[in-house]
Amino acid sequence: MNRRQLGYTVLVALVLTLLSIFFLDQPIAAFVQHAGGRQSVILQEGTRGLEIATGLSIARYFLTYLLLGLAAVLFLAKARRPIAWILFFVAGAQVVVRLAAAGLKGVFGRLRPFEVIQAGNWDWEFFSGHGNAFPSGHSAFFWGLFFPLAFVFPRYRLPLLIIPIFISIARIGVNDHWCSDVIASAGLAALITLVFIWLFRMKPAMSNRTSR
Repeated sequence: MNRRQLGYTVLVALVLTLLSIFFLDQPIAAFVQHAGGRQSVILQEGTRGLEIATGLSIARYFLTYLLLGLAAVLFLAKARRPIAWILFFVAGAQVVVRLAAAGLKGVFGRLRPFEVIQAGNWDWEFFSGHGNAFPSGHSAFFWGLFFPLAFVFPRYRLPLLIIPIFISIARIGVNDHWCSDVIASAGLAALITLVFIWLFRMKPAMSNRTSR
């Protein structure tokens, strides 16, 4: 994934987020409610399994500490510094995506779909000032990992894409998030990844190897 593709992702995510808020969020949430998606074992257990695999079940920023710790150790050996910089890049971009998403939750205060359903208020004005749905934190976590890794290792972008796609579907499929919540997280992750590419002067790993 290159800079141009990341830029297109930001623009497409912005458009789709707005379309979803006005036209898609409510019917999708209603369909999930009718289909009993909130009781889906596959989506619930799949999400839990990925939380365990990435350390989210241990601590909120366990993966960040792990990546930064590995980067610091590798940085001590001159030959390993290119790998260390990649780890710094991935960890930095991902944690900033997560912090930005957490901050925006407080700004928008959006209720989650199941909360709206319980309240019985199907108005599209879900930004009530006392929710924390927008944008999705889980989606921000995994899209925040995907985009930096997909930029550095573009050859593996398709297999890497499976995880954030699953998480996005799972968060919508159990009515923990609206469709626009997860799309906004993807756009936010792509935007912050672009900023970190510029800050780190980062290039794909194969390009670095070829130039050396």
